[in-house]
Amino acid sequence: MSTYSLKYGKGTVSFQPPANWETKVIHHREPQPVPLEDALQDSLESPIGERPFADWINRFKNILIIVPDVTRYAGMERVLPILFERFPEGISAQIIFALGNHRKQTEDEKKGLLSRAIYEKVPSFDHDCYDNNQLMPVGRTSSGLEVLLNSALFRADAAIVTGSINFHYLAGFGGGRKSIFPGIAGYDTILGIHRQVFKKDSPGKHESACSGVLKGNPMHEEIMEGIALIRTPLFLINTVLDDKKNFLNIFAGNIKSAHEAGCAWYKEHFEAVIKEKADVVIVSSGGFPKDINFIQSHKAIEHAMGAVKDNGIVIVTGRCEDGLGNADFLKWFDHGLSADMEPHARKSDKVYAQTAYATRRKAEQCSIFFVSDLNDESVRKMGLIPKKSVEDAVAAADDGKRKVCCIIPDGSNTLITAKSERAT
Repeated sequence: MSTYSLKYGKGTVSFQPPANWETKVIHHREPQPVPLEDALQDSLESPIGERPFADWINRFKNILIIVPDVTRYAGMERVLPILFERFPEGISAQIIFALGNHRKQTEDEKKGLLSRAIYEKVPSFDHDCYDNNQLMPVGRTSSGLEVLLNSALFRADAAIVTGSINFHYLAGFGGGRKSIFPGIAGYDTILGIHRQVFKKDSPGKHESACSGVLKGNPMHEEIMEGIALIRTPLFLINTVLDDKKNFLNIFAGNIKSAHEAGCAWYKEHFEAVIKEKADVVIVSSGGFPKDINFIQSHKAIEHAMGAVKDNGIVIVTGRCEDGLGNADFLKWFDHGLSADMEPHARKSDKVYAQTAYATRRKAEQCSIFFVSDLNDESVRKMGLIPKKSVEDAVAAADDGKRKVCCIIPDGSNTLITAKSERAT
């Protein structure tokens, strides 16, 4: 029997599938790193849907740069020093960190995200979604959502929006436009955007509010309606990075068309298409920091669902050394089944309520064995089955019958699609 190893926290775990299981390992493609300066120069000189960066920025005197916070690494400490070399003399700039509703950052974290040189040269500050004095209304979307954004965006002549493309289980993809929504939006606007993932005319989550989908995705479309209300000129710089923080590609230009091009490239390289779904899926969240808590580990469960048969078994490794990810997360499971939880999650003023709801729905579709450092009671309350090791989980899943088993080493970054279900 073959032995397999998966990342778990800052280490690995090993296991052997039973001999009667037909086992295959599912990887995404491995794009080769590109030299940063070359990739950035090419993207700025030939941007998508926008004039070259040198021509674009020469029209302005006061620039706002929107940078993701410490939870959404985009490589800006290497990009920004090169970018500032292309700024014309006399231009004024400041940087806003797109926190969304995340915690405030330390000064060391800010410095690490910008580089020491940029941190000391350019004023920077955290967005605060709860501070009404920072926010300015810019209109309403067709759903009636009031769009409140940080007023710094409207005091600037133009803004450079930065981000890093990855899969997002509600908005389809992360990156770019999410540095504005939820990045520099007011909390009520953030909540309103997240609530778009629910169906309008019946209970449940919209089928297009999922990883790898932009077209018809109600959360993405609400974000883009909000973007359309902004009159400040925007220039997008989206990076694509691997787990070692190497640059794989850069997409710059129009915030809509450049982002769409980047997402298409990302999906081409990080989607794995399988011929048939498996009886058992063994998936790693990808190790630290992807499995730092349950809310982060959930991304791997989301992607594993694309590979498992109905009523199948998913075995997930996610160490969760920082626990669940929110002190109140577990309370959502007091509501019981997903059908009972849904109306509460739909109305909730807590963004993580949707992760709880999504977790409960998955646990009702298949058996999920969760290998982690969480206590057994917490895991069971979420509807999952606690196991201390992958070997224990495999033993529990083995009934002596032949099974098809998929192993996914990088579940957070690998979108799994069955060939029969792939959109044409």
